[in-house]
Amino acid sequence: MASDIVFVIALMLLVSSVWGVLAVPYVRKRLPNIYLIARSWWLMLAALCACYMAAKITNNQNLYDQSHPYQVLLIGFFVLIGLRGSYEIKRIWCLHSKAALIHKLQARGLQPSSIPFTKSSQDATHNSTALNALDLLFGIAFLALIISLIALQQLTWQREQYGLLLFVLFASQFNDIAQYLCGRLLGHRFFRRGLAPSVSPNKSIEGAIFGSLLAALLASLLGVWLTPFSWWLCLLAAYGLAASGIAGDLLESAFKRQHGIKDTGTMLAGHGGVLDRIDSLLIGVPIFTLLYWVFG
Repeated sequence: MASDIVFVIALMLLVSSVWGVLAVPYVRKRLPNIYLIARSWWLMLAALCACYMAAKITNNQNLYDQSHPYQVLLIGFFVLIGLRGSYEIKRIWCLHSKAALIHKLQARGLQPSSIPFTKSSQDATHNSTALNALDLLFGIAFLALIISLIALQQLTWQREQYGLLLFVLFASQFNDIAQYLCGRLLGHRFFRRGLAPSVSPNKSIEGAIFGSLLAALLASLLGVWLTPFSWWLCLLAAYGLAASGIAGDLLESAFKRQHGIKDTGTMLAGHGGVLDRIDSLLIGVPIFTLLYWVFG
């Protein structure tokens, strides 16, 4: 069995086991937020892994044509993320829909009651906010991400390096988890100042440094297994994805802070919106895809 299929199956078994433990009534009552996060993780991974497994199916009826007719499902998954993310951006850019989102977040206890609106957002005669450089930068970065995900899938399928797509996605996601854990354990023990207090007050320098290193080490081990790259190239790519993941996270935090919202949506309980879940991919994936296209 191919290494990427083994990884997908093992990952789903692990996540399903964790969710199953957290779903026990006693545990769920004590850790309700962790349960919701695990459930959202399971749903996202189940959709991704199902599309990935289907995309790997070949056309066995023709020995001379071993194409993958169902890879359109994986492309469709990325397109759906793009459509949902675009909807979340549009909702934030429009004042009426943003006010409805804020009310929804407040009703669920996810948004402070005092929201810092800008002067333009207080003007009820306008239906949309005045877009600035940060809005345009974030919108362009998100569009580039969706295009890059589709392009990376096509490149890896053409070159028959399927596991590379999984490596890129999970190297970025490992960074989110590692940053959180290292931030909780080591936050402000070495540096009194936060990483970017004006943009994301809860992020620590320790979490960024040690989290990105831990994520790069774990992801490089995964890369040696899933990709044709050498260990040092996997480590370099994994650290680049981890470091750029921090930048993408801060970009989305600045975007949300500018518009006075805590989450971009409530679709994923415990995570927020789709944009909150894929922010670590915003910068690293387009850069990696470009380098892989040129030098791969």
